[in-house]
Amino acid sequence: MLSKQSIRKEHTIYLNDVQMTKEEILKVAEEFNEKEELHFRKMLKQGGKLKIKNLVFEIKKSESKLRNSKGEYDNPARPHNPDQWN
Repeated sequence: MLSKQSIRKEHTIYLNDVQMTKEEILKVAEEFNEKEELHFRKMLKQGGKLKIKNLVFEIKKSESKLRNSKGEYDNPARPHNPDQWN
């Protein structure tokens, strides 16, 4: 079952081209089976479009910084040439 913590503030979720709130998405997600919920969670991580039970979801991530596997923000990689380091 999805929780409020599953949907972060960097996610914007549209259901049939209408922007939805966390609570509305959680209410719809109560009817998901295990396979559909896993697919929805995967799409939360990467963003994109998916269709579950004739409902079209579009998930957009508005994150400018990317998180690593620990959920922490990474610094951008340094150039290979030490002359370009600031």
